[in-house]
Amino acid sequence: MSLKKTVGLKTILTALLISFMSMLLLGVIMNAAYTHTSLGYDLLKINTISTQSANAVTSVVTYFRGLDTLGEVTILFLSIFGIGIGIERSDRMKTILGYDSTLLKIGTKVLFPLIVLFGLYIIAHGHLSPGGGFQGGVIIASGFLLMFLAYGDSYDLDHKVLSLFEALSGAGFILVGILAALAGGAFLGNMLPLGVLGKLFSSGILPIIYIFVGLKVAAEITVLVEYFIRTQDARDA
Repeated sequence: MSLKKTVGLKTILTALLISFMSMLLLGVIMNAAYTHTSLGYDLLKINTISTQSANAVTSVVTYFRGLDTLGEVTILFLSIFGIGIGIERSDRMKTILGYDSTLLKIGTKVLFPLIVLFGLYIIAHGHLSPGGGFQGGVIIASGFLLMFLAYGDSYDLDHKVLSLFEALSGAGFILVGILAALAGGAFLGNMLPLGVLGKLFSSGILPIIYIFVGLKVAAEITVLVEYFIRTQDARDA
């Protein structure tokens, strides 16, 4: 069978055109001259002075627009809360997506603590490198997804501990903002020493906020995964 019959000449030409346009756009972006009047330039200029964060994205997410981030995690919580109400649940849901595989179980035992550790690393280093609370939280939740797939109904998630983490992290986020305001600054403003740029203990309250965000996202996404992977009772109702 010829390549033309397998893929199609039109598909090949379309892929080549998209690739050419993508490379052209990338070249334009990389060679673009940034003006001193751009908002991005202004943010980068004051980033080091204001936050001492090596990751400017973290500064924007947790400092310059911290209220937006608080709103985002609130929306995430309300969305998952709504999903939980919308799904009719019995006292114990059944796992409808699981694999009785010895290899998967052994692999999960090895990978689960490493995935959680990696997620915590991403959260803790969000002010130094790409990543942060949202990304690290989802990584941690993916570890629990593996547990659901490998062990099915034999894996019993402790919802009391999960709810405690979710509640404390949300309250901690707001408490940090209130303490910052009481310290004489703005809500979610910095009240701690900025430290040295590039060091783990730097950037003031930014790492603390990201830790709370990461734990909250991890707990909520884990619950969301369980809702969608254990809904047999609701479907049979």
